[in-house]
Amino acid sequence: MDDINSILNSLRKSALDNLFTKDYDTAIGELKKAEMIDRDNPEILFNLGISYSRKGLFKTASDYFHRVLSLKFSFIDSVTVKKNIAFCFIKNQFYDDALKILNEILTDFESDITALNMKGYCLEKKGEFKNSLMTYRKIFHFDKSNLNSLNSASYLMALLNIELKSALKIAKFVYLKDKSNPAYNYTIGYVYLKSGNLKEAEKYLNKAATMMPFNNEISQHINELELLKKS
Repeated sequence: MDDINSILNSLRKSALDNLFTKDYDTAIGELKKAEMIDRDNPEILFNLGISYSRKGLFKTASDYFHRVLSLKFSFIDSVTVKKNIAFCFIKNQFYDDALKILNEILTDFESDITALNMKGYCLEKKGEFKNSLMTYRKIFHFDKSNLNSLNSASYLMALLNIELKSALKIAKFVYLKDKSNPAYNYTIGYVYLKSGNLKEAEKYLNKAATMMPFNNEISQHINELELLKKS
């Protein structure tokens, strides 16, 4: 028994080291060996989920996270596991599935900022822009300095063509906190575009395009800007 525990501990430690250095294939190989020894070990299953998620194999990752939840006894926080499952669903564009599990989390933990941000993102991707904006605004009650949610709210206000002065104020605040963030440049450029300030819109949208040259949404808004300049 001591020999088995020693082997397990060695495999777990080496796998975690390889996870830290982003050698996911080696980490998975070591964790799979550990899984053969201790099939229902929550730490092994959870880290396999993390490893597969980092490799972009989100279906396999989700399967491992579900196995953790199915265990009768586990010291792994179930909310953390559920958020990882929701992340896998989002990456596979299963937004309804993600929303179902996120709403489960938020029923018990309404101030979970990560879950709220993920919910806002899912609703936006589903085209439920008003509900998405409401979700991002809810974050402000718990964390008034959350830049990503502020940025998302500003973008959605511009998209819905509402409260553009407030949207611009928020976008400026976020941009000044991190001028090198491409998403923040994109949002302030888009708000300027919707506000009719084409000169400022061009400056920020072009900067965002330089940072994210293959982003279709930025390209579409730059094309929209060029059409407005010609009209």
